[in-house]
Amino acid sequence: MSHSPDVSTTTTRAGRTWWVLGLGVALFVAGVISRFASSAPDGLERVTEDHGIAEQAVGSVGLLSYGGATTLLGLGLVLVLTSALSWAVRTRGR
Repeated sequence: MSHSPDVSTTTTRAGRTWWVLGLGVALFVAGVISRFASSAPDGLERVTEDHGIAEQAVGSVGLLSYGGATTLLGLGLVLVLTSALSWAVRTRGR
């Protein structure tokens, strides 16, 4: 069974367009929208406050803090890991 070159090229181009669009949306959310996140404590912070152990927590600084750079780094890490997993699954089936 042979594939038409036109169909293959169109499918690849459409897939690439969706991939780039999705990456752009993810970068926008991680880098811009995340700056408007609530300053209210999340679930884990709330539990530590309720049990009186919040004072023992280490302050978040650098890469451990919430912010645009950290979310972009996390997005990049997830992208690399999922791409590697996807590549491994695709090549294993050959």
